[in-house]
Amino acid sequence: MQVGLFHTVQWPEGTNQRERYQQAIEQALLAEEAGFDSVWLTEHHFSRHGIVSDSISVLCHLAARTTSIRLGTAVAVLPLHHPLRLAEAAATLDVVSDGRLDFGIGKGYQPGEFRGFGLTLDDREARFNEALDIILRGWTSTTPFSHEGPYWSFQDADPQPKPIQTPHPPIWMATDSDGGFRKCAERGFGVLLPQGRSLSAVAEQLSRYRAALEAVGRPYEPDKVALARALYVGPTIEAAWDDVTGPYQQFLDYAGRLAGPGGSPSQHASGDPFKLTASVNDSVLFGSPASVLSTLREIEKLGVSRVIMFVHIGGLPHEQIMRSMRLFRAEVMPALGSSVAGNAGMVASVVSQSGSGD
Repeated sequence: MQVGLFHTVQWPEGTNQRERYQQAIEQALLAEEAGFDSVWLTEHHFSRHGIVSDSISVLCHLAARTTSIRLGTAVAVLPLHHPLRLAEAAATLDVVSDGRLDFGIGKGYQPGEFRGFGLTLDDREARFNEALDIILRGWTSTTPFSHEGPYWSFQDADPQPKPIQTPHPPIWMATDSDGGFRKCAERGFGVLLPQGRSLSAVAEQLSRYRAALEAVGRPYEPDKVALARALYVGPTIEAAWDDVTGPYQQFLDYAGRLAGPGGSPSQHASGDPFKLTASVNDSVLFGSPASVLSTLREIEKLGVSRVIMFVHIGGLPHEQIMRSMRLFRAEVMPALGSSVAGNAGMVASVVSQSGSGD
């Protein structure tokens, strides 16, 4: 099983933005030291839910301070960006990291983020599709090209630099919808599954994804599915839950308010990744090393060999997060057989297949 770090850099009341960033960077550096294969940064705007408004800039910083860990966007919200500008920024990250970019993409789900940019959620699907086509063409075109579309128009553009990875960096799409699974299957994209879903819900999602792959004649590859899971490891199950329950519930409450139309915590947008489908204990990795390992084995049985761990949970103190990560490294990682080097085969697979549908 491959293990990644999934980070939002939250900014709870009473905390300092600079310190939160410094702590997040320390956690990412520990992830590489611990043998995590990847670190993924979210993109959020205008709230305390996440203050990584420019994930590529932060990942460029991490590229300079790391040597082997993969650097992922989870996700770049395509409807909020000019696609040419995003294509150039992401390609720059791939170049300066010597080909370590994993390009995770999504449509977005928070109404407040779209309002802040003068947009609505209504046309996010169409904006997403147009932006994706432009980005892929910008990465792979060998000559200047023009585009005339409903959202973006330009003449004679030749985005530079080009990515190191060919035909372009691996594409990962955040989705659990039939349409999203179909797109991933058709184009060879990796799938980023949301956290907050029970194992039975994950099994149902995978069943629909397998059906989409079968429809286009592609095999199911466990390495091309990444499941997000909140992680906190303590010396005992009880100690872990005592530490993390309050911060995680506060996180869920705030995330729900942002996802709901008009900021209502009782109304979640359809794409809210934190809307629980079962009790909290069936959708997280909170517990002792033995209990966390047992749950990871259950996830592995579903056909998932890649889990990205959400550790920066609400107001949970940095020292406790680092202690949890070290305990995970010492007592869980050896049993998983995780290895940064083991990611190479998966990268080659996603790169080669994602070029087929461009």
